[in-house]
Amino acid sequence: MGRWLPALLALACAGCAANPEVEYAAMPRTYAHGIGGATFLIGGGFDPGRSPDGNSLILYGPEGAFVIDSGRHDAHLMAIKQGLSGIGMTPVAIVNTHWHLDHVSGNPALKAAFPDIKVYGTSAIDGALTGFLAKSAESSRKALAEGAIPASAIAEVESDLATIARGAELRPDIVVDESRDMSIAGRPLSLRVARHAVTERDLWIYDAAQKRAIVGDLVTVPAPFLDTACPEGWLKALDEVAASGAEQIVPGHGPIMPMADFNQWHAALDEFIACAEGAGALVTCSAGWLAGAKKWIGSDTVRAKAMADYYGELVRSGKLDGYCRV
Repeated sequence: MGRWLPALLALACAGCAANPEVEYAAMPRTYAHGIGGATFLIGGGFDPGRSPDGNSLILYGPEGAFVIDSGRHDAHLMAIKQGLSGIGMTPVAIVNTHWHLDHVSGNPALKAAFPDIKVYGTSAIDGALTGFLAKSAESSRKALAEGAIPASAIAEVESDLATIARGAELRPDIVVDESRDMSIAGRPLSLRVARHAVTERDLWIYDAAQKRAIVGDLVTVPAPFLDTACPEGWLKALDEVAASGAEQIVPGHGPIMPMADFNQWHAALDEFIACAEGAGALVTCSAGWLAGAKKWIGSDTVRAKAMADYYGELVRSGKLDGYCRV
């Protein structure tokens, strides 16, 4: 299932019985809402029993609008289209922060609806299509054949398989593998490339006029999504975000953060990684994450702990996806 392999279905559903109500669940998903500076947010979601959608944004400049990340589910894509219709602008570009399916799956539909649209992103998806995503598709097909996927998740697994099968359509038209300043739709932005962080290459965007950093999965709740990550590179990227001059952070999953909140999340991740790379009990690492990130986890502690337990073991065992390592 892309990032959410069958092996992770238990994590995605771990909090179902607890019926968690977390802060970011209240973010509007049916329509884009303005956050200032000609920027609109379509809040992602991670509903119990479902794979997530990442946060998406619509920005516009003198030459049109553009979308940052396109989500996974049809309802999220519809919200993006509603947002574009609401501001009365045609998108000229999509910027993908990284290749995880909850950030790129809407690309083909948006390109079909707006044929002149251009996709900006890194070349890391090439390695993902032949590596992580190919292995994921193989595991998912095997699990489907063996009846190992819960009935409630079959449609999502099949949808992700269809997206992976159209992998060539997810590749960027304009490859950004090095940090550079550029204008998109006539709007000046700084596109920053982080190497070996959440993926082999992550793209985050600094909007100097708004002192806003749009960082994709460099920041996620209720846990850091470490499936394809390199912890040291991730922490280095967060240091670069902290030094960017940003006063506001838009995460890949979760609520917009002022810098004080970002610094708190950054510290919690630093401590979690250090603990998981150490020799102490992994349960201590999970407990530390729950305490450090309590503000964003809310009552979603069952799922957050399950994910932290899983990712702590991933770090401790050295089983992180190998292609993104130096």
